[in-house]
Amino acid sequence: MKNILTYIEIKDAAPIKLSLESLSKASELAKEKGGKSIALIAFELADGELAKLKAAGAEEIVLVKREAYNMEDFANIIVEVSKKYDCEDIFIPGTLDGKDLAPYAAASLDTVSITNVMDIKFEGEDVIYVTPSYGATVLTESKIMKAPRIAVVRAGSFDKRDDLNGAGNLVEENIDEVKDLKAVIKDIVTSNEGLINLEDAPIIVTCGRGASTDEIFPLVKELADVFGAPISGTRPVIDDGVLPKASQIGQSGKIVAPALYIGCGVSGAVQHLSGIENSNFIVAINKDEDAPIFNIADIGIVGDCKQVLPLFIEEVKKIKANA
Repeated sequence: MKNILTYIEIKDAAPIKLSLESLSKASELAKEKGGKSIALIAFELADGELAKLKAAGAEEIVLVKREAYNMEDFANIIVEVSKKYDCEDIFIPGTLDGKDLAPYAAASLDTVSITNVMDIKFEGEDVIYVTPSYGATVLTESKIMKAPRIAVVRAGSFDKRDDLNGAGNLVEENIDEVKDLKAVIKDIVTSNEGLINLEDAPIIVTCGRGASTDEIFPLVKELADVFGAPISGTRPVIDDGVLPKASQIGQSGKIVAPALYIGCGVSGAVQHLSGIENSNFIVAINKDEDAPIFNIADIGIVGDCKQVLPLFIEEVKKIKANA
């Protein structure tokens, strides 16, 4: 592992948090092995945002200008830049787009990608990738036998660094757009669901089936409003139509790592727990004292959400009023 390329996913002219986490780890590893950390962007950033890439350790920031995202074209950009800059490793944030890009780029490079990577370490000259298995009850160590290697990074696995101080040299490259596209985006329609950005939220309030009733759900919404936090849901809540699909957290939804996660009526199926295990602090409220979520919670409250949530909301309001 010498030069490492990190694909930087951009939203609203700024790098998303998971991109900065991935870049920070890439910079640490590249420095350890005497290589360069290279950040790849396909859209121009707002004023001040390039400095975040430099602070996360990018020695080179490669800009390949595009007007809109297309998976085949962006995968080709990753392939061509990795070749030109002699990158043995490629880090891609584990978003929906990232999980789409990685296997396509891997096939083009005649290599493989490893998804859901939560740690990367060295054993001699080998690079070891750690991923969760069986609902995060088992950690699996894998290695790719030849370079280039592609790692799809799990949210919250690495710290977002702002003290690595790379050179941050901006280089613009011209790479022809892929013309013979197998899929063409004709139009982009944005719904309210698309505004839910759980991956970057510092606080998340989650509704489980036990709190999705007409009587309790308004309390969950009020708690989220008091915190200024988005509401997410477990799969049963999404399947029941209480919340949109974009709000789902878990193995078949989004992987999150907020500073504070509050689960209301969440029992803790392994599929959901695998999506929240990297949260910094977990508060669980459930009337079933044997609910699995209590096994990973920092604070567990055994009680009915109908009784607990009004008290919780009142106390938070008091604290905010006196702040």
